[in-house]
Amino acid sequence: MKVEQIKTLILTTLVLVSIVLFWNLVTFQRNYDLVNNQEYVKEVTINDIKKPIKDLVVPNKIIYRNGENSFHGIQNMEQITPFVNEIRKWTFYGFQRSVNEFVEKFEGMPGKQVLIVQFPGDVPFELLKSMYTVEVKEIPSGNFRYMFIFQEDLNDDEGIVYFATNDLRSIIKANVRQKSSAHFRNLIEIMRNNSNPYYAYKKNSGYLFINDKETVIPDDQYYPRLYDEKIFVDALFSNPDRVTINDEEYTDGSSLMKLQSDQQMLTFVDPTITESPDTVYNMITTSVNYINAHGGWTDQYYYSGAFVNTKKINFQLYTNNYPVFNELGLNELSLVVGKNRIHEYRRPYFRLDFIPYNPNKQEYTLPKGTDVLAEIQGDGVNLESVEDILIGYHMEKDNENAVIKFQPSWFYKIGNSWIRVNDEKLGVVENGLE
Repeated sequence: MKVEQIKTLILTTLVLVSIVLFWNLVTFQRNYDLVNNQEYVKEVTINDIKKPIKDLVVPNKIIYRNGENSFHGIQNMEQITPFVNEIRKWTFYGFQRSVNEFVEKFEGMPGKQVLIVQFPGDVPFELLKSMYTVEVKEIPSGNFRYMFIFQEDLNDDEGIVYFATNDLRSIIKANVRQKSSAHFRNLIEIMRNNSNPYYAYKKNSGYLFINDKETVIPDDQYYPRLYDEKIFVDALFSNPDRVTINDEEYTDGSSLMKLQSDQQMLTFVDPTITESPDTVYNMITTSVNYINAHGGWTDQYYYSGAFVNTKKINFQLYTNNYPVFNELGLNELSLVVGKNRIHEYRRPYFRLDFIPYNPNKQEYTLPKGTDVLAEIQGDGVNLESVEDILIGYHMEKDNENAVIKFQPSWFYKIGNSWIRVNDEKLGVVENGLE
């Protein structure tokens, strides 16, 4: 072969190789650009726990009306769980609107026995497919807050459930199929024997179902386990190697993570996410997927509400089977949701299950709910604006002793805020334990 032919062959080969390399580079860059930061599969996670929606969206109260003006209920999550597990065995189908039928049964016949399942926030009907077995392709639009199950509607293997909004003005009826109603009826019987008397305060739009028995609850405290902020940098930023640090602020030039070391809180913001979410369903699913992706369930959290106006969704901390409240947000994972993306993520960077420590454990007797209602009204609160009243723990940090304390208290909800009822005014009794 002549020298000129060899040169031509080599040149042609080099050109072809260059074209292939350039095309691969362009293709790689285009594909890389299409991968959104929040869809990037990370190797670094805070822990290995991933939670399905059905374990996060659960009731916070179950009430049983067994006669006119006779209510009993439970709020303790350990007691609620068997009911949730039983309902998961049902198959839901045949959804249809049924306001008049429900009103006739619940309001018109106040002696009818009915089980009332209350959720802490709006639950989209579309989410039922992730919570229970649903046999229909199309499901009603909108959200619900309650499930009403009349005992007379549960036959051997068929039944009816009513889904209601918080004001009880929008009702959807669904058929349910079950293997046997005997087990569910047994749960009702157990509830009769183990639940507390409840008071149903009727508002112009809906009810407040309140524990109406003095309740004895212990306090608690923990030495928290602090996470190194580096693990959150690695878990939340798509390119942690590019992150720079300025005091308590971390940024990769786009996203920002800011620490509040005095409270062990962090806020992560992605300013590129500006579009609003479409529905509460998208807010919940986007948030759960985001937290699952980096193993953010460091303690026991449950869905507590979605607020469309502020595009915010919260998951509330529980301890000893009761919800936890804190004015600074130490009790929750809070997310501001864009369109299928997270704009802001705020959370504590400690966990509670490291070392329980309470050498001076105390029990507290909380007054009954009707006393709480009277106290709230005495403070000038319009009960029509109150969405819920319940027992929980007030959480506060004791920086001097490096512990986190939990004090049993009553709380009521107005709008997006939970307000603690003054313990001294209520006459909360402290009982010493040996």
